[in-house]
Amino acid sequence: MKLFDKLVKKSKPIRDIVDKVIFSFLKKRNQWSLLDNMLNKPVLIVGNGPSLNQTDFEAFSDHISIGMNKINLIYDKTAWRPDIIVCVNGSVLWQNKEFFNTTDTILFVPPRAIYLGIKKRKNVFVLNFHSKDDFSDDIKKTIANGVTVSYPCLQIANYLNPQKVSIVGIDHSYKFEGKNQTYKKFEGEDMNHFSKDYFKNQIWGTPNLEHSEVQYEIAKQTFDEKGIEIIDYTVGGKLEVFVKRNLNERIANRQII
Repeated sequence: MKLFDKLVKKSKPIRDIVDKVIFSFLKKRNQWSLLDNMLNKPVLIVGNGPSLNQTDFEAFSDHISIGMNKINLIYDKTAWRPDIIVCVNGSVLWQNKEFFNTTDTILFVPPRAIYLGIKKRKNVFVLNFHSKDDFSDDIKKTIANGVTVSYPCLQIANYLNPQKVSIVGIDHSYKFEGKNQTYKKFEGEDMNHFSKDYFKNQIWGTPNLEHSEVQYEIAKQTFDEKGIEIIDYTVGGKLEVFVKRNLNERIANRQII
């Protein structure tokens, strides 16, 4: 795994150039009109933490929902489905490509998804990702990939000009050994995500929680400046950047209404 990690990092400049070329050819094929009916509505960002197993998605039935990575692994537990799925990481694209190639859900992916086997279809948006921290105001041109896939999800939510933004499943808590942002094989069942099979005996990239907080702060500042409320309803979540509220209270309030 150390060799794989080195190869991934060493090859990044070349892969970035290839991505730019692919994006230049495919950017005009993005069907932005597909998002028109999602504009100006509440948006739900759905992380992949274990707390999703305690989350009642019906509490957000009025929201446009943005899932990420292998969110499809929760489909056998709920009738809820995301309106959009975002996947940036090459390993995850490869591991989940069978689903990505058969779903009709709108997908946001980087250009490298194409040479990793993801078929360009009407519902597949290929975006111009970059590695800086800045929060994009125009994802048609460029978007920051972040150190967490939640960051581009927040930028996509921003593009939708949401009435408000709600968050669930961003537990912001992982158990792992070794350095941050390193590729390694996950040994055994995955207790860091809502499914034990999420990265079970597969390659995964260790998180960088400290840097992700920097990016969450940037996102929060952007929404605050626009007067857009962003609330974190994650059950037992450790992230302290956004205003936190109790999910049960939201459920109770909706039942009263």
